[in-house]
Amino acid sequence: MKKVLLEYANVFAYTITGLIFGLAFFLLFINFYHMQELAETVDVSAYNDTNKASVEEKIETIRNNINVYNQSTYNGSLNIYGLNTVQLKLQDCLEIIESEDMMKYFELDEIGINDSYNFTVDFKNKILNDCLVMQVKSLFNTDTVATLPNFDTIKPYVELDLEALLDSTNYVQSNIENSDHYYFSTETNKANFFNLVDDSYSDIMNSYQNSLDLLVEVSNWYRDIVIGG
Repeated sequence: MKKVLLEYANVFAYTITGLIFGLAFFLLFINFYHMQELAETVDVSAYNDTNKASVEEKIETIRNNINVYNQSTYNGSLNIYGLNTVQLKLQDCLEIIESEDMMKYFELDEIGINDSYNFTVDFKNKILNDCLVMQVKSLFNTDTVATLPNFDTIKPYVELDLEALLDSTNYVQSNIENSDHYYFSTETNKANFFNLVDDSYSDIMNSYQNSLDLLVEVSNWYRDIVIGG
């Protein structure tokens, strides 16, 4: 009887061991295909060239607009502390936009899912937070800036656009993070993953351009009040 029970125990143990090895092989197998999907890339060379030219044009517009003011030669009647604040905040934004951390994405010929994710995170942290929130939003909560002409017109416009931009990245980042799941690779899944890489990058690039459009509008307002004041 003991011998029979021992044989049954051995069979059961071998069965469990086989199932464990089978499961391990299965996970390795699907991980291999998932790694292939993670390696999918999208050609963005022409797309990046076009966007880089647009970004550089907007940067030049912002720089020219804020440089119409020079404290040492200004003879107008506007509050110089308010004018100084706006100029300095926009200059800080230009430094962030022109930093290597942001401009490096325009040099990419191909992008993968990691590039899309990193672009999303850098845009969120640097352009949205460090520039638009810490610089632009804060300047419109400054008493000296509140004394400048048309402040009540430009402030609601900035706040509305900023709120939309802050919401724009959340779903993109969430979609990329949720793409890290296990399944057998099919042509449909590959196409969906390829589209996720492309769409995520395009969505953030559009938000990037919209952010610069907002800065251009603020700089246009600044130029107009300096010239008119």
